[in-house]
Amino acid sequence: MGRSYAARVLSIIKRFTMPILILGALIAALVASNKYGYEDVETLPKSSQMNAELETQIFSIRRAPELLTSPLELEKLAANLGSLMSSVPSNSCLVVAFDGEAVFSERGNIPLYPGTNVKVITGASALMQLGPEFTYQTILAAEREPNEDGSLLSTDLYVFGGGDPLLMTDSYIELLPENYSKIRTNADELADLTVGMNILFIQGAVRVDESRYDESRSVESWSEEVQSQVMIGSMSASLLDQGYDGLKSNYSSQRGTDDPPPLNPSRDPAIRFAASFDDLLEARNVIILEAAREFSGIDLEDLVQLLSIESPPMSEIIKQMLVNDDTMTAEMIVKELGYSRSGEGKSSSGTTGITEIIRGTGLPETGLLVIDGSGVNTGNQATCKIMQEIADYEPVKPFLQEAFPVAGEEGTIAEEFRNSDFAGNLKAKTSRSATAASLLGYFTTDKGEQLTISFMVNHQEGGNWTEIELDSFYETLGSYLRSFSSGLPIEMLEPK
Repeated sequence: MGRSYAARVLSIIKRFTMPILILGALIAALVASNKYGYEDVETLPKSSQMNAELETQIFSIRRAPELLTSPLELEKLAANLGSLMSSVPSNSCLVVAFDGEAVFSERGNIPLYPGTNVKVITGASALMQLGPEFTYQTILAAEREPNEDGSLLSTDLYVFGGGDPLLMTDSYIELLPENYSKIRTNADELADLTVGMNILFIQGAVRVDESRYDESRSVESWSEEVQSQVMIGSMSASLLDQGYDGLKSNYSSQRGTDDPPPLNPSRDPAIRFAASFDDLLEARNVIILEAAREFSGIDLEDLVQLLSIESPPMSEIIKQMLVNDDTMTAEMIVKELGYSRSGEGKSSSGTTGITEIIRGTGLPETGLLVIDGSGVNTGNQATCKIMQEIADYEPVKPFLQEAFPVAGEEGTIAEEFRNSDFAGNLKAKTSRSATAASLLGYFTTDKGEQLTISFMVNHQEGGNWTEIELDSFYETLGSYLRSFSSGLPIEMLEPK
């Protein structure tokens, strides 16, 4: 149930006690002036005025309309949003917050399926556990340094995968839509660095290790039906081009067509990584005598580290994930969270870690159920209040504000909201399916103030609310929010 009218009024009174007290004092001053025949302040001799440069007295009726703005605006907003929510299916919630405090809440504590907005929870957890500056490392090593002539004799080139979800080739990145984020770790640059180390001849093979994580190629909690839909490539700690095949043919089947066929997940992503990196090196005239393969059981400490490449920082990786709604990146982050907290690079360890991280912050946990990191599993649950609290949690808020795509301009919402007040004014992660929709983000009003919006709706199969009514709902929501003003700041009450 939503907050009662009386509860909203009580909240308004608590928040805006100072303006009301000042207004009361102002009225009392005016009454005293009329009763006792005080002269108008402006008609007093200049020498008797409190301050010759004071343009507007503190107790001036000119300030009264602005002092009343906040409670009136809040009451108006509550009435408009309450009316709007009355037309939404009952399994829905909406929380709007200003400066971290909810100014409207309708069914804010009921658990609902947040769709792919679970990625926000995953991203926030990674920022808290790993830190915004955390980077993945892909390391190249050999049994010895290369000779002066650029040869690696009697040794393989060993590649240790570090779990980087964004190690991508130039050819793969060109497949992304124009408005998508191109944040990545450049695999072609890694090949260039290898040649730059004067490695021109490898007597052995390119060999790849993926032992940082387990060898589950999909997410443990996904049903067989979901896994068969090929929503992501094959997962591995040694991931290249997000676990897809196709580099050898330069993804030719995906190019030059409006309806390209889906990419094929690698049967063995570690071997595919090795073979693809072999191809990248040979394209740069490196001679490699043996076929690419994987390895395990060899420690980096027993080899000579030749070079490494770092991923972008976690803050940028999360931006890429949210702008592109990238499922693979989300699920790879979950494995890293599991590895960081328990030493196990497993999805189940990571999702357990997410719940523990949220609990450790003191953020609301009741109603939160994290089953995967991407929101593909429909068993995930959260409340609008939990999502809003995460978005407004100070240690992660600046990074989420930067990471969310701009409505009508970026990523998966580049074409969305173009004809609404959200266009250009909303930074948000959205999710939409036949039976569920959600929005979490930051909206800038006409007054330049920022509101946090948390919305979710679920309905039964066969319903069509998200298909028919959702766009109209968002359009109306934007129009109500854009004119909101929190009122006159306390600083404005100083003499002018």
